[in-house]
Amino acid sequence: MPNDGFVVFAVSTGVVVIVVAVAVAVVLVVLLVTVSMRGRQMRGAQRRGEAQRDLDHAQERAARAEHERDTARESGEDLDPAP
Repeated sequence: MPNDGFVVFAVSTGVVVIVVAVAVAVVLVVLLVTVSMRGRQMRGAQRRGEAQRDLDHAQERAARAEHERDTARESGEDLDPAP
């Protein structure tokens, strides 16, 4: 028959193991949430960068089209094709 000291030791060891397991689980959840938030920030920044590049390209195309239109008007070209 086990003595009382051994039972107390076994129970206290089990409690320590449970506390450590819960602490590890909490740390892993916090780490997962942090990584998820960081990934969301990175994707948002990437989308904003792509949108800015698209806007820059559209502005460049508009400036080129305006320049071509002005050049055509100065040279007297007919901008409206005859039907």
